[in-house]
Amino acid sequence: MGTMTVRVTNAQREAPVSIARTARLARRAVRRLRIRTPGRLAITFIGRRRLRALNRRFLRHDRPTDVLSFRYDDEPIVGDILIAPAQARAYARRHGVPYAEELARYVVHGLLHWLGHRDGTPQQQKRMRRLEDQLLTTCGVLASQARG
Repeated sequence: MGTMTVRVTNAQREAPVSIARTARLARRAVRRLRIRTPGRLAITFIGRRRLRALNRRFLRHDRPTDVLSFRYDDEPIVGDILIAPAQARAYARRHGVPYAEELARYVVHGLLHWLGHRDGTPQQQKRMRRLEDQLLTTCGVLASQARG
C-alpha cells in the first residue's frame, strides 16, 4: 500500500493562509478519500493573476479561476493543486461565508478534481458540492451540511 505525502506552500501575498491548517485538512481528506497513490501531492497558494495565466495556458480558459488541479502518473510528484486564496476571500465576503471555510472548500475541491471528478455541468456541480460538503463535514470543517 502506497503513501501519499502532501506539501503545502504559500507563494502569494494577497490573502493570509495557514500552511499547518491546510496540511492537516489535506492529510485528513486524503485518508477519508482512501487515496493510496504513492508520491507527493503539492498544494500551492498563488496569486490571482498567476492562476488566471495558468488557466489560460493549460485549459485555454481566459478567465479568473480559483483552483487548478494537475495529476501526473509518475513519482515522486503525483500532482499539483494550485489555489488562489484571494478568490476564496472575495467569494466568502460576497456570500457571507467564513474565509477559512471557503479556503478549505477549495482544497477539497482541488483534491476531488485530482481524483477525476468534474464540474462542467450543473449536475456535476451539484454532485461535486455534495462531495465537498461530506468531506468538509467528516474532516471537521463544517459542523453540519448547512450549505447547498
